[in-house]
Amino acid sequence: MRNVRKFYDCSTSHLPEPTARAIEEGKFAKPPVMQNEYGWLFSVPEMLAELPAALDCGAFKAVMALAIDAGCDYVMFDRDVPPVEYLEIFDW
Repeated sequence: MRNVRKFYDCSTSHLPEPTARAIEEGKFAKPPVMQNEYGWLFSVPEMLAELPAALDCGAFKAVMALAIDAGCDYVMFDRDVPPVEYLEIFDW
């Protein structure tokens, strides 16, 4: 099945509020592929080094690293996904 893609489903609470605000305002260094009122879908690079140099959010990079390790093509940051204990949680 060539049209099947893997994605990492992640709570938006794993991103700090300034990052979420920058994504919403279109000012984040890596724009989402899609977005709606529930969150954002980002493509996953093959290596972290391929992320934009201006991307300075460690929490975002941590999620991308997990997605790369899992062989995912996308990360879905969704406000309705429960947070996980192995990633930092931001209360905003």
